[in-house]
Amino acid sequence: MPEEPEKLEEEKKILRRAPAIPVPIAKLTGEMGRVAVIGTIISKNADIGSIVIDDGQASILVLLNDPADIERFKEGQTVRVLGKVWGTDNEIELQAEVVQDFSKIDRELYTKVFF
Repeated sequence: MPEEPEKLEEEKKILRRAPAIPVPIAKLTGEMGRVAVIGTIISKNADIGSIVIDDGQASILVLLNDPADIERFKEGQTVRVLGKVWGTDNEIELQAEVVQDFSKIDRELYTKVFF
């Protein structure tokens, strides 16, 4: 009788990413994990691939994953950034995972719903 090939069972692991919690920029702390912030781009730095966004209360430096992405955005454009918070107290930065164009979003309504 021919031998059956040994069946290899692969364990499937489900990796879950923590949700990005909507937070105003002024309330960001270094202990937070993934967050979602909305703001207006006030400056861009192509040398380090970063943007600075401001939500009217505070501003934050956002490091982009791909420095080439900086060309997609314009100063004055409203964006939402999903990413990880880095740093402590006065040295908070955001490592972007996703940057979305939020120019057509009603910011007043967004603020009412999420904050």
